[in-house]
Amino acid sequence: MCFTPYISLSTFVIEFVLAIFFLAKNPKDNLNRIISLISFLLGVYQLNEFFICVTDISLFTKFAMMTTTILPALAISYALIIFRKKIKIYWHMLIYIPSIFFILMFALSNYFKQSAICATVFIEYPAMGLLGKFFGLYYILYLVVAIILFYLASFKAKSKHERTLSVLGVMGIFISTLPTFIFLLFLPALHIKFPSVLCEFALLLAIEFIIVLWYKDKHKLHY
Repeated sequence: MCFTPYISLSTFVIEFVLAIFFLAKNPKDNLNRIISLISFLLGVYQLNEFFICVTDISLFTKFAMMTTTILPALAISYALIIFRKKIKIYWHMLIYIPSIFFILMFALSNYFKQSAICATVFIEYPAMGLLGKFFGLYYILYLVVAIILFYLASFKAKSKHERTLSVLGVMGIFISTLPTFIFLLFLPALHIKFPSVLCEFALLLAIEFIIVLWYKDKHKLHY
């Protein structure tokens, strides 16, 4: 097994502790709450990766996919908070409808009768066919929308400090997605084998979150 499951377990502990720290630092601030939630879900995903690698129980594969389904919608919520854009509750509901749809599909369908496999690169999930293509499209579109919102927020920002937080938001998306896609696309084709590095990217994002909230508090910004 190239994958190191105990790295995932350690990452879960770190993400979980950070999620509590982010929330406890300022539980009334929307930015603290959304970052805490994202950190917690990243930790939950890592915990499911650990169980995927040490058991053959397919339920953890479902849980892992269901967890990742929420993250793109949370990226948009994160961008809206930075944008200081208040929208009606029904718009929030519409944003999360695709997440709910995919969660139900993963929970109720027979797509994951078999557990995912710890492979050379990350976790190898069973093929999902057409549903997988729609899931990939949903993921990409939502992250692009989040990047656009961060970009618009940088123009609306009333100070350079708020503009910096918008830039950090975009950086967070690239940190958590771009390296992953590069590794998945190019390194296997070059026959380069290495342990899963998703944990390391999750930790890089956690560090970025620490910087975001430190910067927010330093310049007395409230969301």
